[in-house]
Amino acid sequence: MVAAVAGVAAFAFIAFEVLAVYRGAIASVNGQVENARLTAAADAGVAMAVWGLSQPDSYQRWTIDGRTRSMRYGDALLTIVVEDEHGKIPLNRLNEDQVRQMFAAAGANPKQLDQLVDTFEDWQDEDDDKRDNGAEAPDYVLSGIKPRNSDFETIGELAMIKGMNLALYNKLAPSLTVFFGETGSFSVEDAQPLALAVLSGTGLDSPDVVDREHELSGEKPAMQDQQNVNLVGRPLTIRVLARDTEGARFQRNAIIEFTGGKTDPYWVRWVE
Repeated sequence: MVAAVAGVAAFAFIAFEVLAVYRGAIASVNGQVENARLTAAADAGVAMAVWGLSQPDSYQRWTIDGRTRSMRYGDALLTIVVEDEHGKIPLNRLNEDQVRQMFAAAGANPKQLDQLVDTFEDWQDEDDDKRDNGAEAPDYVLSGIKPRNSDFETIGELAMIKGMNLALYNKLAPSLTVFFGETGSFSVEDAQPLALAVLSGTGLDSPDVVDREHELSGEKPAMQDQQNVNLVGRPLTIRVLARDTEGARFQRNAIIEFTGGKTDPYWVRWVE
């Protein structure tokens, strides 16, 4: 009898272990399915934004002023933002004074400023001559980074320069672009507040910058005249955050550019 009971207990233990393994596998599969659903929902949000931006009626067309739109796709709640890359700081088109203004507006102290300006310029210039407070290839060896000695190819590269810290980078990144393009001018109407402060030279406390912050927060209507905005050849960022009722989320970011053509109406410049 004792042996029989022991045998039953052993089989029960084995069955419990097998069920535990299956439960783990099922949970993993369920997680993958939910992630796939959120990914699909976020991609659908990008498609919605492209459709909204493509409307021929200018009064129905989505604006590009960075305001937030909320909508549902199935069980997912989508938060969609469209930003004008011409309303951001063109990282590869700045003069040295603007570079200093950019870092100062983001909160860099005077000691940081000298290093950041010099390392920024050293990262971009073609020579290997280090500025007084700058950094060239030998200064990055221990970190495994190789300075480009040319234009920034991604915003993320700015996080690599000597003197940069995460807090400063996170404040700057949403207002920067490497997709400004060779043509077109800075768009005051659609500008990120930090970009407006830097490129207008007025500072963060100027009335224009404060008004723009109020527009983005929904405290006042935007002044954008949609009828006069030509989207062809204008890089636009689409940000979509998909969330479910359990709190899971997925973020999709894409930069698109309308071509004006019928067979190939837009290009995807970048996606993550």
